[in-house]
Amino acid sequence: MEELFVYALLYSIGYSRYDEYQLVLDKLFLNDPSNEELLNLEGMKCKDAMLHLFSLMQTSTIDQDKFGSLLMGILKSVYQESNIKEFSRKMYELWQRLPSSMNEKEPFFTFSYADDCLSYNDEQQCRALYEEALNYYENEQ
Repeated sequence: MEELFVYALLYSIGYSRYDEYQLVLDKLFLNDPSNEELLNLEGMKCKDAMLHLFSLMQTSTIDQDKFGSLLMGILKSVYQESNIKEFSRKMYELWQRLPSSMNEKEPFFTFSYADDCLSYNDEQQCRALYEEALNYYENEQ
Protein backbone atom coordinates (compact mmCIF):
# COMPACT_ATOMS: atom_id res chain seq x y z
CA MET A 1 0.00 0.00 0.00
CA GLU A 2 2.98 2.33 0.43
CA GLU A 3 3.08 2.94 -3.31
CA LEU A 4 -0.57 3.94 -3.34
CA PHE A 5 -0.05 6.19 -0.31
CA VAL A 6 2.71 8.00 -2.20
CA TYR A 7 0.36 8.74 -5.10
CA ALA A 8 -2.39 9.92 -2.75
CA LEU A 9 0.00 12.26 -0.97
CA LEU A 10 1.29 13.67 -4.25
CA TYR A 11 -2.29 14.10 -5.48
CA SER A 12 -3.16 16.02 -2.31
CA ILE A 13 -0.54 18.66 -3.10
CA GLY A 14 -1.38 19.00 -6.79
CA TYR A 15 0.92 16.44 -8.40
CA SER A 16 -1.53 14.05 -10.00
CA ARG A 17 0.05 10.94 -11.46
CA TYR A 18 -3.13 9.04 -12.01
CA ASP A 19 -1.88 6.84 -14.86
CA GLU A 20 1.07 5.66 -12.77
CA TYR A 21 -1.22 5.14 -9.78
CA GLN A 22 -3.61 3.03 -11.86
CA LEU A 23 -0.79 0.81 -13.12
CA VAL A 24 0.46 0.23 -9.56
CA LEU A 25 -3.06 -0.44 -8.28
CA ASP A 26 -3.74 -2.93 -11.08
CA LYS A 27 -0.45 -4.73 -10.40
CA LEU A 28 -1.13 -4.91 -6.65
CA PHE A 29 -4.66 -6.16 -7.23
CA LEU A 30 -3.55 -8.83 -9.71
CA ASN A 31 -1.02 -10.04 -7.13
CA ASP A 32 -3.65 -10.12 -4.37
CA PRO A 33 -7.17 -10.36 -5.90
CA SER A 34 -8.75 -11.29 -2.56
CA ASN A 35 -7.69 -7.96 -0.99
CA GLU A 36 -10.98 -6.11 -0.46
CA GLU A 37 -9.29 -2.74 -0.02
CA LEU A 38 -7.64 -3.02 -3.43
CA LEU A 39 -10.91 -4.19 -4.97
CA ASN A 40 -12.71 -1.17 -3.51
CA LEU A 41 -10.02 1.16 -4.86
CA GLU A 42 -10.35 -0.40 -8.32
CA GLY A 43 -14.00 0.64 -8.36
CA MET A 44 -13.49 4.23 -7.18
CA LYS A 45 -13.10 7.37 -9.23
CA CYS A 46 -9.71 9.07 -8.97
CA LYS A 47 -10.61 11.77 -6.46
CA ASP A 48 -12.53 9.36 -4.23
CA ALA A 49 -9.69 6.83 -4.31
CA MET A 50 -7.09 9.48 -3.45
CA LEU A 51 -9.16 10.79 -0.53
CA HIS A 52 -9.74 7.27 0.72
CA LEU A 53 -6.05 6.41 0.49
CA PHE A 54 -5.09 9.65 2.18
CA SER A 55 -7.39 8.76 5.05
CA LEU A 56 -5.98 5.23 5.25
CA MET A 57 -2.45 6.59 5.22
CA GLN A 58 -3.12 8.57 8.39
CA THR A 59 -4.14 5.46 10.34
CA SER A 60 -2.03 2.68 8.80
CA THR A 61 1.32 1.33 9.81
CA ILE A 62 3.63 2.33 7.00
CA ASP A 63 7.05 0.96 6.13
CA GLN A 64 8.83 4.31 6.27
CA ASP A 65 11.85 3.15 4.26
CA LYS A 66 9.76 1.74 1.43
CA PHE A 67 7.41 4.74 1.43
CA GLY A 68 10.26 7.24 1.63
CA SER A 69 12.29 5.60 -1.10
CA LEU A 70 9.31 5.57 -3.46
CA LEU A 71 8.33 9.14 -2.62
CA MET A 72 11.84 10.54 -3.02
CA GLY A 73 12.25 8.71 -6.32
CA ILE A 74 9.22 10.50 -7.77
CA LEU A 75 10.05 13.83 -6.13
CA LYS A 76 13.51 13.86 -7.74
CA SER A 77 11.98 14.20 -11.18
CA VAL A 78 9.48 16.78 -9.93
CA TYR A 79 12.33 18.76 -8.34
CA GLN A 80 14.33 18.80 -11.58
CA GLU A 81 11.33 20.11 -13.52
CA SER A 82 10.16 22.70 -10.97
CA ASN A 83 10.74 26.26 -9.97
CA ILE A 84 12.42 26.17 -6.55
CA LYS A 85 9.89 28.50 -4.90
CA GLU A 86 6.93 26.45 -6.11
CA PHE A 87 8.65 23.20 -5.19
CA SER A 88 9.39 24.55 -1.71
CA ARG A 89 5.79 25.54 -1.16
CA LYS A 90 4.59 22.11 -2.24
CA MET A 91 7.12 20.30 -0.03
CA TYR A 92 5.95 22.23 3.02
CA GLU A 93 2.37 21.21 2.18
CA LEU A 94 3.52 17.62 1.76
CA TRP A 95 5.26 17.69 5.14
CA GLN A 96 2.09 18.97 6.80
CA ARG A 97 0.10 16.07 5.34
CA LEU A 98 2.46 13.29 6.36
CA PRO A 99 1.35 10.98 9.16
CA SER A 100 2.56 12.28 12.52
CA SER A 101 4.66 9.13 12.92
CA MET A 102 6.84 10.35 10.02
CA ASN A 103 6.88 14.12 9.83
CA GLU A 104 9.45 14.61 12.60
CA LYS A 105 11.88 12.09 11.08
CA GLU A 106 14.43 12.54 8.36
CA PRO A 107 14.34 12.92 5.47
CA PHE A 108 10.78 14.22 5.76
CA PHE A 109 11.47 16.78 8.48
CA THR A 110 13.70 18.67 6.03
CA PHE A 111 10.55 19.62 4.11
CA SER A 112 9.39 21.66 7.11
CA TYR A 113 12.29 24.12 7.02
CA ALA A 114 14.29 23.88 3.76
CA ASP A 115 12.33 26.76 2.26
CA ASP A 116 13.45 29.09 5.09
CA CYS A 117 16.67 29.69 3.15
CA LEU A 118 14.70 31.34 0.36
CA SER A 119 13.55 34.11 2.70
CA TYR A 120 17.13 35.40 2.79
CA ASN A 121 17.84 34.58 -0.86
CA ASP A 122 20.02 31.54 -0.24
CA GLU A 123 18.76 29.31 -3.02
CA GLN A 124 22.00 27.30 -2.98
CA GLN A 125 21.49 26.21 0.64
CA CYS A 126 17.81 25.48 -0.03
CA ARG A 127 18.71 23.26 -2.96
CA ALA A 128 21.41 21.50 -0.93
CA LEU A 129 18.87 20.64 1.78
CA TYR A 130 16.33 19.32 -0.73
CA GLU A 131 18.94 17.33 -2.62
CA GLU A 132 20.17 15.74 0.61
CA ALA A 133 16.60 14.75 1.49
CA LEU A 134 15.85 13.47 -2.00
CA ASN A 135 19.00 11.34 -1.98
CA TYR A 136 18.55 10.14 1.61
CA TYR A 137 17.65 6.56 0.74
CA GLU A 138 20.44 6.22 -1.79
CA ASN A 139 22.94 7.33 0.85
CA GLU A 140 21.55 4.85 3.41
CA GLN A 141 22.39 1.80 1.35
